Amino acid sequence: MSISFVESGMSFGPYAEDEIFPIEKSPLYKDLGQGLMIAEFVLIRPGVNGSEEVWVIEAKSSAPKSFANYIEEIRQKLTNSVQLTLASCLRRHQQAAELLPARFLRLDLGACTFKCILVINGFRKDWLPPLQSALAKEMNSLVKTMGLKPGSVSVINDDKARELKLIH
Repeated sequence: MSISFVESGMSFGPYAEDEIFPIEKSPLYKDLGQGLMIAEFVLIRPGVNGSEEVWVIEAKSSAPKSFANYIEEIRQKLTNSVQLTLASCLRRHQQAAELLPARFLRLDLGACTFKCILVINGFRKDWLPPLQSALAKEMNSLVKTMGLKPGSVSVINDDKARELKLIH
């Protein structure tokens, strides 16, 4: 069975049930209480040499011209999502084993790569570089402390998301 859904005007999916964790709608997130921002979903994708990649996805329908607060909000959502996903995979939360797809529980956390991706619907390609630069700078502490690879933070538009088969 597969999962598809609409977010920020984009049709995401279809994804196999075992490769997607809809973190924003998960009781794991909701039980943490108010004040914690989180991304839309987490996705397992095939990586190089048989490894797996964990993609944390935040979707937006637009981006403001003055984007300092916007970038900070996105940073919080992506950072919190990486941390909650890791904590859940490590079963630090009681219900993780029953709420996470089994494939997430079997992830080789030492070998898999994490990627944080902001998808902006209808955003022109030439508008992406300033946002990419600002978000990468804002996410630098997570990238360093988690030992993430260069290029692990991306800002893409719906065209690139379609190319990556995130949306249809």
